[in-house]
Amino acid sequence: MFRNKRWLLITNLVIVVVLVATACAPTEVTPPAAPTDTPAPGEPPPPAEPPEPTAREIKNPNTGIYATYGEPESLDPSYEYDTASYSQIFNVYETLVWWEREAYDKYVPVLAEEMPEISDDGMTWNFKVREGIKFHEGGDLTPEDIAYSFWRTMIQDRAGGPSWVVLEPLTGYYAIEDIAEEMGDEAACEFVKSSVTFDNDAMTVTINLPAPFGPFMDILASGWGVAMDKSWVEDLGGWDGDCANWRDYHDPEDVESVLYNVMNGTGPYKFDHWTPGEELAYVRNDDYWLTEPLWEGGPSGPAAVERIVWKIVDEWGTRYAMFEAGDADKVMVDMQYATQADELVKEQWDATDESDPSKMTILNEDGIAKSFVNLGSVGTADVFFNFGVETEGGNDYIGSGEWDGQGIPPDFFSDIHVRKAFNHCFDIETYVEEAYLGEALRRSGPVIEGMVGHDPDLVDMWEYDLAKCEEEFKLAWDGQVWENGFFFVITYNSGNDQRRTAAEVIEAGVESVNPNFSIGVLDVPWPTYLQLMVRGRLPLFIIGWHEDYHHPHNWVFPYMHSQGTFSSWQRFPQELYDKYDAGIAECLATPLEEAAACYEGLQAMAMEDVIDIFMVQPSLRHYMQDWVQGYYFNAAYPSPAWGYRFSKGYE
Repeated sequence: MFRNKRWLLITNLVIVVVLVATACAPTEVTPPAAPTDTPAPGEPPPPAEPPEPTAREIKNPNTGIYATYGEPESLDPSYEYDTASYSQIFNVYETLVWWEREAYDKYVPVLAEEMPEISDDGMTWNFKVREGIKFHEGGDLTPEDIAYSFWRTMIQDRAGGPSWVVLEPLTGYYAIEDIAEEMGDEAACEFVKSSVTFDNDAMTVTINLPAPFGPFMDILASGWGVAMDKSWVEDLGGWDGDCANWRDYHDPEDVESVLYNVMNGTGPYKFDHWTPGEELAYVRNDDYWLTEPLWEGGPSGPAAVERIVWKIVDEWGTRYAMFEAGDADKVMVDMQYATQADELVKEQWDATDESDPSKMTILNEDGIAKSFVNLGSVGTADVFFNFGVETEGGNDYIGSGEWDGQGIPPDFFSDIHVRKAFNHCFDIETYVEEAYLGEALRRSGPVIEGMVGHDPDLVDMWEYDLAKCEEEFKLAWDGQVWENGFFFVITYNSGNDQRRTAAEVIEAGVESVNPNFSIGVLDVPWPTYLQLMVRGRLPLFIIGWHEDYHHPHNWVFPYMHSQGTFSSWQRFPQELYDKYDAGIAECLATPLEEAAACYEGLQAMAMEDVIDIFMVQPSLRHYMQDWVQGYYFNAAYPSPAWGYRFSKGYE
């Protein structure tokens, strides 16, 4: 992500370097041959052979159009931490290494000439950088650009941002403020810069870790350290790498970043424009540097499609109409609309690509589209309680903010009985069926299924039970909740009907046990939603997480740690943070093959303390026109990739 890295806004992405592109023209229809037998006088001629099916006319043959919902928060690689933004930058920017096709545990060198030399102790990683690569704006890629890109992400370290993902393995700290407090500002910056060094003459970048970090290769592939042109950023007014002034570029608001709405990378597409609320567009980089495939059968040379356009269309009916008319090549389909989308599908693939015809089923002979189903995910959707809502300047999301039946106090969810009640009132089976057509796994804590530390036996700890819900509400806040009633507002990001459904299921369950309980449901634009969460202004928030890298640490940390992406916004009491931080440190220090019991213990803590409503780990479906070629799926991508590996045409 969704990233989310990533806060999962959606599951859509335009990706770069990994693609199989086959540009074919529509098939030419051959007219039926004339009959060779001459009929006897008075007899009708024999019927002609029926013509072969005619391929549909491909609309916009040189443009790939994706209809989805949600606006990026920023196009700055050091700022973005949501899948709507992440999905954009990988059209343009590239990394030292990337995943090998659909394998998310195998890697290929990209901007690196070869895979790194790693010291025996796992702490020094040396990369040889490819020569002759140019940025879209004309600058030459140098090792200094790559080192600078890491430094910039670490010193920028905006609230709620991605910098911790790099800071933790490279420095052993989670925030540059913590380093500065210990060392002083300038020394902190120099310390950060010493973690990634460069030699432009030798064309090398060296990364110096304070300790081995098992999933570090995956961190690099996931985009933490995409190459930015240092001189170009400076010319725009961005940080020049001087440790004397880094504070001026630390923790900016989104629009304060000089890279907020511009991009300049080395990838197969150049950024063209962003029209807020409407679209983002890209044009092919005809001088793309990749001339040899990174793996057998992989792509090379310029992309097959000249332009790609990301259409922002919040309303499902409009997206459906675009897809039906052929005006969108790919479409975002929330699972509750899959049955409707399936009416347009001819070929349904229970597979991650089209290499095995036995995995394909014909749904509708007259269908115009194809879909890929039962795609595993490394993403989730959950409900997070805010233990201490921010009220400065007033906060309508908690109503009056008092125990008067017209609001809730800011610390409403700090009472464990309230949190238990909300869990017992949440009809998870109805939610899974309505929002995902049953194609989602129920959650049992932070760690996802299929990963070390997952414990499925915890899944029914807080089962749907209205009698228990009522009982817990009567115990909450010494009876004040049940006696006084309450009102607050649940928000969700516009266009995300799965989150709307979750909010409505919460509303229905809670309001059913007491007529004095009232919940409002409100949609807001995605960037606004993110800002409200980061600033702690929502009493609860519904959001997804797509792993930054494939390791249980990247699940327990954002959900439980005092510096975690979600948990820090939830404002847990210090005793919970202390307990969780100690447990997380212990698990990370344990070799992964020995850490199952440790992570299962953290999983149990999260469930016993009822820090969230752990909802679902969904399966995914991707929908596209039948003329789209070159699709494959990698679970590490937070959304269905578009772009370099795709083409439009009939084979």
